[in-house]
Amino acid sequence: MVYDFKKIEEDILDFWAKKAIHQKITKRNSKGKSFYFLDGPPYTSGKVHIGTAWNKCLKDMVLRYKRMRGFDVWDRAGYDMHGLPVEHKVQAHLKLKYKEDIEKFGVAKFIQECEKLAVTNLQHMNKTFSRLGVWMDFENAYQSISDSFIDGEWWLIKKAHENGRLYEGLRSVPWDYVHQSALAKHELEYKTVVDKSIFLKFKVKNKSNEFLIIWTTTPWTIAYNLGVMVNPELKYIRAQVGKEVWIVAEGLAGPLIQGVANQKYKILETFTGDKLEGLEYEHPFYSELKHHYDLLKKQSKKVHTVVLSSEYVSLDAGSGLVHLAPGCGPEDYEVGYRNKIPPWNNLTENGYYPHDMGKFSGRHAKLDNDSFIDDLNDCLIAVTEVEHEYPFGQRSQQPVLFRATKQWFLKVEDLKKEMIKENNKVLWVPRTAYNAFNSWLENLRDNSITKQRYWGTPVPIWRNVDDPEDYIVVGSKKELEELSGQKIKQLHKPWIDDAVIKKGKKTYKRIPDVLDVWVDAGTVSWNCLDYPARSDLFKKLFPADFILEGKDQIRGWFNLLLVASMVSMKKPCFKAVYMHGFVQDTEGRKFSKSLENAVYPEEIVEKFGSDTLRFYFIGGANPGVDINYNLKDVTIKYRNLGILWN
Repeated sequence: MVYDFKKIEEDILDFWAKKAIHQKITKRNSKGKSFYFLDGPPYTSGKVHIGTAWNKCLKDMVLRYKRMRGFDVWDRAGYDMHGLPVEHKVQAHLKLKYKEDIEKFGVAKFIQECEKLAVTNLQHMNKTFSRLGVWMDFENAYQSISDSFIDGEWWLIKKAHENGRLYEGLRSVPWDYVHQSALAKHELEYKTVVDKSIFLKFKVKNKSNEFLIIWTTTPWTIAYNLGVMVNPELKYIRAQVGKEVWIVAEGLAGPLIQGVANQKYKILETFTGDKLEGLEYEHPFYSELKHHYDLLKKQSKKVHTVVLSSEYVSLDAGSGLVHLAPGCGPEDYEVGYRNKIPPWNNLTENGYYPHDMGKFSGRHAKLDNDSFIDDLNDCLIAVTEVEHEYPFGQRSQQPVLFRATKQWFLKVEDLKKEMIKENNKVLWVPRTAYNAFNSWLENLRDNSITKQRYWGTPVPIWRNVDDPEDYIVVGSKKELEELSGQKIKQLHKPWIDDAVIKKGKKTYKRIPDVLDVWVDAGTVSWNCLDYPARSDLFKKLFPADFILEGKDQIRGWFNLLLVASMVSMKKPCFKAVYMHGFVQDTEGRKFSKSLENAVYPEEIVEKFGSDTLRFYFIGGANPGVDINYNLKDVTIKYRNLGILWN
């Protein structure tokens, strides 16, 4: 007898469907001990990835085992349907490059196209998972675009507000100039890059030939320079270099002056960095940007002076004097804030210098980075190449900029100890996953939750049009209808923005942002149970007994789940985690379109069947370890199944 996988698998799937086998087993086990499995939602932005297929097969194996043990298994599937992954696909399809193009096309039409794509892909993904033999509740899958799900997110924001964990702040945040929106920490991918770094002379004010020597790897930020940082505890020198006097860290003087600048020097004076505090210097672009600098100096007397920082100035590289642009980086922002230096950065959302920036107007911060070096010739000492880690946007794969913008944040930094304590109670497999997650929690920062985009859960904050400090946080669709006196038919942009709240003479309109898509995924531990609309399932099942995802979710979904539940309920939302690795090609490379090495589960199923795919991925899986996909090994598994069948 020939092992005809197509006929066998299709007959079995047909039998399961006609006899409602999954539903009957669920009913049979309904009086057994509860087992709350929480499905991590895949994005509905495209086809099912081979790694997602592996993930679902592993989940199905666990759920089948639990059902056979008599457990009453909660197996509701779910999908992530908002965010840039979908927007990006729709923009490409409609040939809309920038946000301005979306506005011209029409936000309402754009949102409808996003929803259409997400729902269509969801239906295809349901079919793919079912064809793999996965038993989960796909018919009732939670969808982040539904009103009930959005209600669950608004509940989180309202609870965070009530718990004193929601705030608006001006911060220097990572910015994706391609998608023209702020990025959260977990949306960054650090890559090793080689950039041009520059050593510059900033002339000390009222000194004819004395200079502060600074170093930076981002020439485009020099226009936004508002200070120079030195370490108060390090030793610095005034060094005679030709006819000039250079101020540098003693420990870097030799490598810099003799090595990089190729000059001799003589030490005139040695002192600690704190003696330089308040020293004024002349900015090389002062004449070009005089209007801006004069206004900034009226705001702070410390603009274009030396300030102290023991945490961000070291002898690892450079000159010991660090260029400070509070609007162009989180560390710079911190030091600037401490010294009351404003975080100035007026770049446009797509990364260009605006029209009031003199000869720099119209230049792009990253794309035209080298052009700024030419403008610094009069004060340039040297240009060197440096290899360093730099953040890239996870979606655009372009280097990020840092822009000072107002965003809404969840306050979590003071919860780190409590979160680590709760995490110690969680069963992590493998142990390396626990170590990685614990390390992530130790370095947790307040993260922005807002995006300047379109396809997402609207931020439920209505602000007084006359008083920006006066705002209302709305906790549900029903509450909004009561406050506005309007029937809300559609919770998405642009329709939601028609809802206006009036209190006496005060008028409140919604802020235009949407929630970061990570907030969607972070709320699924209760949204999966339809909480807070209903509480019976929540009381019976919460927190989740088990979650299972890949190792990229250490900084992603695992993190988001814990943050959301701690901020809203002060307790964790999962008890046990299994973490698997990645599926890569035979050479250990990531699957990608550019390498033309992508493999989709449909291809394997069509040639070898679902059982072969499951046998290959489940049989060879070790916790946290990557799999290098190998067609030869798949063929062997297929032959083994044929022998077993016969």
